[in-house]
Amino acid sequence: MYTICLNASRALVALFLIGGIVVVAGQTVAMAVGSAWLMTMFGTDVTDIVCILAGLAGIFAFLLLYTAEGKEKASEWGE
Repeated sequence: MYTICLNASRALVALFLIGGIVVVAGQTVAMAVGSAWLMTMFGTDVTDIVCILAGLAGIFAFLLLYTAEGKEKASEWGE
């Protein structure tokens, strides 16, 4: 379970960061071409997906602490 949560949280954080780059790049292009539709799409639809990815990454990172290996590692960090 530890490995699943660790890999899922890593993958989701990577997707979240890539999504953030896509949002910023998309809105930059939208401003450059003067497209209100593109600005709205990257500010709402794409951002909603990126926020969901960020939330899922947080959930998996939180669950990571409740696995046996996660508890051991957390106790090592506290020492």
